[in-house]
Amino acid sequence: MKPRSLCKYVFAILMLLLFYDNASADKLKTEALEQKSYEISSLRVTIIDKIDQAIERRTYLERRLSGFIGEIHDEQIQFEIYTHPEAMLNLRIRYNLRLIQVLQAYVNRLNERITYFQSGNERLKYLDHQIKDDMAIINTLEDMEIDNLIDSINVVLDEIIPETQKQTFEASDIRLQPLDRLWDEISNKPS
Repeated sequence: MKPRSLCKYVFAILMLLLFYDNASADKLKTEALEQKSYEISSLRVTIIDKIDQAIERRTYLERRLSGFIGEIHDEQIQFEIYTHPEAMLNLRIRYNLRLIQVLQAYVNRLNERITYFQSGNERLKYLDHQIKDDMAIINTLEDMEIDNLIDSINVVLDEIIPETQKQTFEASDIRLQPLDRLWDEISNKPS
């Protein structure tokens, strides 16, 4: 075999190996991105379920709040109660104010959690779009680095996944509004 022919064969083999190595690397990158996309999709389903549950609870609590406020207005009109000290002497009003105090704190905490999960969902949606964009151009850019994207995804996943495994909120997390301020808000609202 002539040295020139041998060089052509060696060159051809090297080119095939180089092409195979690049194709194999692209396949690994694509698989890694597809795995992250799957993780994001699964987590988004969980987040959306958490949001739906929180909204359902909030709606229920808001209906209860409305009922208790209506009872306070009825008592206020029936017994001509206009001040906070007078209201505290009426057992029904005092009891309803305490219930409203707790329920409003629950609603506020639910609103915070809903906002957190909605924000997390949007962040995940953005990362998923980035994955799809990178996968679309991965074959064009042979040595494209995906490590930074995967690191960004892992940071978001590591933050949000533990939050989805917790209860929506703990009762110890709530902040109660003072009863006198609550009375002022309720007594000044039209029925």
